[in-house]
Order: sequence, then C-alpha cells, then structure tokens
Amino acid sequence: MSGVQPYDIDSLKVDPKPLLDGCSERLPCETCGKKTKFFCYFCCKAVAPLEGKIPQIRLPFKMDILKHAKELDGKSTAVHAKIVAPEDIDIIIYADACLRNVDPTRTALLFPGPDAKDIADLDPLSFDRIVVIDGTWSQAKGMIHNNPRLQLMQKVTVKPRKTRFWRYQNLDESFMATIEAIYFLYRDSVGDSYNGEYDALMFFYKYFYDFIQSEYAANPEKPYHSKHQQGYIAYDKAVPSKNPRPRYQDTRAKVNYEFDELGLDAVFDQE
Repeated sequence: MSGVQPYDIDSLKVDPKPLLDGCSERLPCETCGKKTKFFCYFCCKAVAPLEGKIPQIRLPFKMDILKHAKELDGKSTAVHAKIVAPEDIDIIIYADACLRNVDPTRTALLFPGPDAKDIADLDPLSFDRIVVIDGTWSQAKGMIHNNPRLQLMQKVTVKPRKTRFWRYQNLDESFMATIEAIYFLYRDSVGDSYNGEYDALMFFYKYFYDFIQSEYAANPEKPYHSKHQQGYIAYDKAVPSKNPRPRYQDTRAKVNYEFDELGLDAVFDQE
C-alpha cells in the first residue's frame, strides 16, 4: 500500500530501557526451567527479576490469539500482549476444534479485506471478544479458509500504518507485526480520545526496536536485509549503544547470533 506513513514509535508513553537494560543475562523460567531473557515465550511469564515490574493493564474487550502450530515461539510478538495484559489476553494453539465453544456471531476477527470494518466503526455492543491470528500471512489465510467458524466472524481492521517490524516480510509495508496490530486495534477502538492507555502493549516491542536501531547506529557497516536498506535504520536519530557488542565479520550467522543473545533470534530473517 503506497503512501502509508510510519507511526511515531517515540511518542509511546512507555520507557522500557531503564528496566530491561538491567536484565543482562538469560535466566531459567521458574515454571518450565527454560533459560530465556526478559520473559518465557512458552509460559508467557517474565523472568524472576522482572516480576511485578512489567506494566500491567486492563483492556476494554477480551482477545483470543490463535497461534499457528508452526509459528516459531521466538519469532512471535503476540506474547508481549499476554505478559502486559494477562487478564484479558489468551493465547491458544490453533487446532480444528479450538473454536468449538465460540459463538462466531458474537466474535470479531482481526483480518484485513474488502468486507472488514474499521474497529472505530464497529458497535462495541456487537461483539464480546476479538480473535487475532498469530502466524505468517500464508498461515493465517489457510486457517480462515479451513475453519467455518472463522469465516462466519465479522472481520475488523485498523487504519493503515507502515510497520516498524525488524523482520522483513515479502509483503506490503502496511502489514504489521502481530503486537503492532493488537496495539492499534485497541488504540483505534477509542478514537480521538486516546491518551496512551494501551501503550504498555508495546513495552517489549519498543525496547527491541530501539535496541536494533542503536546497535546499527553504533556499527554503521553492519549488514542487514537488503529490503530494509532504504531508511529502516534511522542513523540520524538512533542513539548508539553505550556498550556496543563486538563487531562481527559480515557473516549472516554471526550477525544473527548477536541478537539471539538478546532473545531476538533471526532479527532480519525473511518470514
């Protein structure tokens, strides 16, 4: 979609850097034992030093995130929403029977298309919850095609924005990461009266985005996906990291390893 403008990520009313910069190593999840940084992708819980410190918010309507079984946990941004709004967000591994008890006439589906209504124009009394699909666009279309209940749901969408996502997708730049779509769904549902109430949904996303910008500002020769070369890294705005990581050779594996240590596996891999 040509002409779509990027949103101002710096205007978000969240400041994750002071807290997350202090979490310098991978720690075992207290539930499953898997070593992770910041949070466990499987248990949707923050690591012990961050418990009670991550922003917690309530949302105006419930959401079920249907996660495709083949969507890699380390690539999913949907978990960010579950950690910040645990009482209103559920993540469900998609299966044919997972929507058996869902009334499709009272459930909306976040998915673009000619029959989708802008969330701002949808009567809030017309639905009880919203379903979001977490997966590649190919996976999402396949899930809808094969599930009659998803097909019966009223489709909703948000106003188009240019994504800030660091992983290149061979799609239009208005195709956002899952957490971006979730955030703007809640934000647009409020309309012009929005005053940052749901910005915390972008807590981890903003930190990861700023981290990538800073790392590349500190190492301008560092290669990344060719599709991002036209202005993705804002060298004139990004603040170089005070403790930049060692500069690796121009090999794909080593560049990715650097971000794996942060928990951003395969940052610039194509989906």
